[in-house]
Amino acid sequence: MSNQSLILVLSIIAASLFGTVEALRAKKLIHSHAKTTISKDDFIGCPTNNDFYYNGTINSPFYPYNYPPNDKCYYYITAQPGSVLKFSFSHFDLESCCDFVTIYDGPTVTSKKLIQIGGPGSTVTAPGVYYSTTRNAVMTFESNPTVQKSGFSMQYESVSTASPCNRDIFLIVNALANVGSQANYEKEIKFIANQLTPTWNVGLDKVRVMLNLQTDTDYAIVWSATDIPNNANVTAEVLTMLDYVPDVTADNSTDLECLFRYAYDGLGDSKEFAERYGIEKVVIIFVAANANDYEDYNESFEFAHKIRTEMDAKVIIVGMGAGLDQSSLSKLAYASGFAFFSSSYDNLSSLIPQINNAICSGLNSQCGP
Repeated sequence: MSNQSLILVLSIIAASLFGTVEALRAKKLIHSHAKTTISKDDFIGCPTNNDFYYNGTINSPFYPYNYPPNDKCYYYITAQPGSVLKFSFSHFDLESCCDFVTIYDGPTVTSKKLIQIGGPGSTVTAPGVYYSTTRNAVMTFESNPTVQKSGFSMQYESVSTASPCNRDIFLIVNALANVGSQANYEKEIKFIANQLTPTWNVGLDKVRVMLNLQTDTDYAIVWSATDIPNNANVTAEVLTMLDYVPDVTADNSTDLECLFRYAYDGLGDSKEFAERYGIEKVVIIFVAANANDYEDYNESFEFAHKIRTEMDAKVIIVGMGAGLDQSSLSKLAYASGFAFFSSSYDNLSSLIPQINNAICSGLNSQCGP
């Protein structure tokens, strides 16, 4: 072989070897079950589809084998409609000083931090069971360049943490003259304060309640969720409504439309109705009389429709007293099975199981019966 040919062969071999080295350098990870070499980039072993729904398991990269160094993964988790998320770990083995899992209580990493397990600024070093306060959560996993371990296996579930379920509820309490008598009004108030709301676990991260006391077609008294953050507050404030309206039959203007209009306006006021992202909204309207006329009914229907389509909230009708047009009033409710009637104010408590079931019922595509 001539010298020129030998030089050419050696050049080809050198180029091939150099290309192999460059290819190895270009690899982000060289991984075997025995060892993991340092990576220049994060996201190694992270899921390419990092949206997780309802119930399932999330594992650290390459679990049950060691996770890579210098890694960072994002997991976006959503509970089924009407639920929040429960998190538990069946396995957890991280370098506690430097590698960590963080769960955020909301749809982004700017949401409130629910827990950080391990790492700098950790809230705990060993996992427990945790619950979100909304339908959404984000989990992140980060590792540093040094020690790698077997990682974690985390289970997530769609659950309720409140009775009857996690909801934001807006009560439209009727103090219009068409309630008929002060005795009827007192029975309505005591039903809400002493019988209905005590069946709920009221709390800003459980069942969040807002109150609207409708005393006239153009006047209402409103309590925000932060004004009444627990059951005791709700009961006390509802009972004070008897002091605000010592005579419900006093001369005031009444119609049906105002109940739905104030519900719609209240939902649209973020200062009054501090609803939570991802938690279903429910409006319960206490109705004591039929619409005054065709126009009154149509305006009520329009606001009921807006509450559903614009505010994404369910309307539950609670009809009180005799003589109500149940068929027409039911059409103002969210759907069939969301309007309940008692011909006697003395029997309102019989409606509680139906009301609570409707509060927790899933969203329905039907608009009225």
